[in-house]
Order: sequence, then C-alpha cells, then structure tokens
Amino acid sequence: FIFEHVPLYNKFRTPNSVLSVAAILVPTLGFLAVNRIIKGEVSTQEVMRSLMISGGILGGICLFFLLLGPSMFDFTHPTDPQRAQNFRPDLLISMRKSLMRSDSLRSLILIGLSAAGIWAFIQNKLDKKWLMLGLGVLVLFDMWGVGRRYINEDSFYPKRTIESSHNPRPVDTQILQDKSLDFRVLDLTVNPFESTQTSYYHKSIGGYHAAKLQRYQDIIEHHIQAGNQAILDMLNTKYFIQPGPDNQAAAVVNPGALGNAWFVSDIEMVPNANAEIDALTDFDPAQTAVVHDEFQNYVSGLSPDGTGTIELTEYAPDKLTYKSNSSSEQLAVFSEVWYGPHKGWQAYIDGEPVEHIRVDYLLRALRLPSGQHTIVFEFSPDIYKAGVAISLVSSLIIILGILGIAGYYGYQFYRKMQEEPVVETPQKTTVKKTVAKTKRKKK
Repeated sequence: FIFEHVPLYNKFRTPNSVLSVAAILVPTLGFLAVNRIIKGEVSTQEVMRSLMISGGILGGICLFFLLLGPSMFDFTHPTDPQRAQNFRPDLLISMRKSLMRSDSLRSLILIGLSAAGIWAFIQNKLDKKWLMLGLGVLVLFDMWGVGRRYINEDSFYPKRTIESSHNPRPVDTQILQDKSLDFRVLDLTVNPFESTQTSYYHKSIGGYHAAKLQRYQDIIEHHIQAGNQAILDMLNTKYFIQPGPDNQAAAVVNPGALGNAWFVSDIEMVPNANAEIDALTDFDPAQTAVVHDEFQNYVSGLSPDGTGTIELTEYAPDKLTYKSNSSSEQLAVFSEVWYGPHKGWQAYIDGEPVEHIRVDYLLRALRLPSGQHTIVFEFSPDIYKAGVAISLVSSLIIILGILGIAGYYGYQFYRKMQEEPVVETPQKTTVKKTVAKTKRKKK
C-alpha cells in the first residue's frame, strides 16, 4: 500500500532505497535544531530535556548493540556457502560481530561528544564558534570515515589499466568493419546476459543491467534462452560470436536477420499478454505481426500484403529515420523496443506526428499509407523539456539574485560613501628658514 500510494515512493528501485531520503532529512532536522539552539530560540530547560531524551534513546541503542548485539544474531548470510571457498565461515561471522561492536562504540562516542558540546554551550562554557567548529569536525569525521569504506584509494585504477581490459578481440575488429547503420550481436562465448564485454564494442542482444525492461526479460526467459531463432531474427541479430578452433572467437553471419524494419502480410490478434508471448513460439516474424487486442482499432480495416520497401537511412540514439515505398497501405514492423505512449518516443510520417503500436510483444509497428514516405522516430520526452525549462529559469533566478544582491550592497556602499562628510585636512605651511650670512673679517 505504501509503495503504491505514497508520492514518489514507487520511483525507487527497491523499497529500502527510501533510506537514502532519511539519510538526508535526519541530519537536516538536526542542523535546524542546532540553529535554533545557537540563536537562543529554545530555553535551556527544553534543550536539556531534549538532550536527555534523544541522547538517552540513541546512546541506549548503541550500548545495547555494543554489549548484547553480537549474542542476539547469527551473522550468517545465504551466500556464505559460496564464499566458503575463499573465506572460513567462522571468520566471516567473527568479522561481522567485530564490525557491530566497533560501529556501536563509534556511534556512542560521537553522540556523547555532540551532546557534551551542546550542553557546554547552553551552560555558557563554550563559545558559539567553537560549538559549530566542533560539530563540523565530528560530522566530517563520521562522513569521511564511513565514505572511505566504499570509496578509497583502492577504488581507483589507472586509465590505462581499464582500457587494456577492453582491448578488442580479432572478432570484434572484424565485426566493426561492417559499416551498416544498425544491427545487433549475440556473443555466445560468454554468458550473454551477465557479461558487459560485448556491449563495449557492439549493440548487444544481451548485456547486464540490474533492472531490465520486464518485457525484454520475458523475451529472454521464454524465447532467447530457449533458442528461438525467429526472435533473434526479428531483433536484427546480424552476427553470432561463437567459440572457434583453438578457443578463438569467430563471427558467424545470421542470414535470417530481418534488418531494421520490414512489411508484414498477416496480422494475428491475441486477447492477452500471455497469448501474445506464447504466439511467438512458432511464428514467422517476416510475414506475421502478433497484435494485442488493445490495438484492435489501430489495425482495423488494414489488409497488408507485405510488398514494398523500407530501410533505415539515418541513425542516432535519439532519432531514427526511415524511407518507405509501397503501392498500398502496409503495416511496418521496426526492430526497436516499444516503450508505450507518452514515454518519449514519438513517430512522424512526413513530419506529421502519428501513433504507433506494439507488436510481437516487444517491437514497434506503424501503419503506413501507400507511396513514398519519410518516417522518423524521435526521443523527446515532455518531462525532459519541462526539466530543461525549469533548470533554465532556476539558473536565471539564481544569477539575477546574485546580481541583485551584489547591486544592492554596492549601491548601499556608494550611498554611504556619498553621505559621509568631507573632512578638510589643514594644509601644511612651508616656512623658509633664512640664515644670515656674515662675512668673516679678514685678519
């Protein structure tokens, strides 16, 4: 219920990711409280009561885990049997207990020092600037220490080391010589859905991402892993990388790859998503398009015969341009993932925006009139445009604000200089000293 109804909560990849919000808001509330204390907006009695309650609760929790935590948990993990090849299980458990003790003690000390600093301030035993400096040092120590557990000098590698790990294989160099605008590669020398190596040089059928598109994951599990050649053909898999002699990878051309787009001659309607993906088990994607009933109105009255030509003429990650020519109205299938309406991808025929639909569970399709046409798919989401506008306006407000503040204080300084009375300094008078010269009498 919370995941679906709390605003923006379902934008996180996993529910526990919301803890990152708490990591920002809790310190912010703490700094706001310290700000009120420093400004004297809270009485000494209220501060003391708050210190006792918050310090007692947090300190008690830390003390509890310091003394009793190691005996309350088993400190095991489901992946421990896999790690047993490199680490002794009892050693892992001992390390985890030690980490709990050390972090509990560390937190207890930080809480105690912070509370002591605030107490000394309200008792007029510590100046404001020293309190702020002390809390800043404690925060820096805490953030720096925890941050170095995740990013430290061992996390960085020389650029040359990283580049050398992605040196192209002879098979990669061979495929890169193909100057076709767009095609895909399936690398069978590695686990195609766990390895990222292939994607470094090619548009890969596989690759790894922790949160794949659900429909693409369904295609992987139901058809690609089952060896459905028709699915690989409709995904425009032009090359297979297979183990060759002497364990050298070799590129094999797929003659059945359907290219970037094609016309179909048959439309098969299905009632639901399960029927849609099941229909791909035994079908010819070059002739048939499997269409969900939700797009019934879009294809109503259409009788394609599959004749004509369509080809990709320009390729960019956010813009695809095609040229088509047919003597009658056709249904064109594009070897690109359909993301749904209002998700950023807009189709155009001769510059006019048109709707496009999903076919074959995953791909895009477009109803094309007869004749010669230019088809464009462009990624231009409204939310991105709004974000750019908001960013621009915000930047202008900040710049104008800075200029306004600088101008205001500059004007105040100018007025102050004009209003100050001019103090005339007395001029120094130069007094000539005259010395009477007397002639010496000659003896």
